[in-house]
Amino acid sequence: MVPRLGIYEKAICFKLGWEEKLELARSSGFSFMELNIDAADDRLPRLYKGNEALALRRTIEKTDFPVETLALSANRGYPLGSEDEAVREKGLDIVRRGIAFAHEAGIRLIHLAGYDEHREKRNPRTEQLFYESIETCVREASYAGVILSIEVMDTPFMGSVERVMKVVRMMDSPYLQCYLDIGNITASSLNPVKEISIGGRHIVGVHVKDTTPGVYRDIPFGEGTVNFELCLGALASIGYNSFFVAETWCHDQESFHDNLPKISVFLLEKLNKAYGGARQ
Repeated sequence: MVPRLGIYEKAICFKLGWEEKLELARSSGFSFMELNIDAADDRLPRLYKGNEALALRRTIEKTDFPVETLALSANRGYPLGSEDEAVREKGLDIVRRGIAFAHEAGIRLIHLAGYDEHREKRNPRTEQLFYESIETCVREASYAGVILSIEVMDTPFMGSVERVMKVVRMMDSPYLQCYLDIGNITASSLNPVKEISIGGRHIVGVHVKDTTPGVYRDIPFGEGTVNFELCLGALASIGYNSFFVAETWCHDQESFHDNLPKISVFLLEKLNKAYGGARQ
């Protein structure tokens, strides 16, 4: 069985309504959408509107097109390990609200941005505060029955599967897992087969994008150095059969939407080859 392929919401212009976004994703060849909530744009207020999650859920039901995962990247702006208590509490509030939003909208999986603090502010105290915050988040998620995961990032703190798995093992909960990004591990010059084997059955979602060494985004698919065949083959070999998300950005340029069918064809061909069967 070939896993389903989803599309990152930021590949679609923000101004479109829920129904337009979901229908565009469907018509472009994807099987679901990954929602994004970021602090750097107008997405964060979604968590503070009482009817937004319900409106999304109703649109999902109307279109019969799912939103399976949530990229909760807003903690870039409000790191969970900040020594500024107000910033850290805001970060925790964002995760709590993200969990509640996912629960109400019917989203199964959230992945968190694994930052304890920005580069110049990091220290052993921020790392410890991050672990304490994650423990709080996992308790909240388990109560709601929503799975959290930490994405392998573009910075050293959570920049490898090994680093993410340290936290997963520390928490020892089914409600905290690993979200792999094959583009990030390639850009960081890590061995993808080794990284995937370290995560094993704890990998619950995968971002698929192209990158080059040291360049983590906005490389067109097929023009970077990601060995998709190697990465997808390694995931198939460990029995991974869950969410794949094409991570790409339109930067709110509608003309980018023309690329979406090409991206789905490009990636589905590679998924079919790696998993050796018809999609189901």
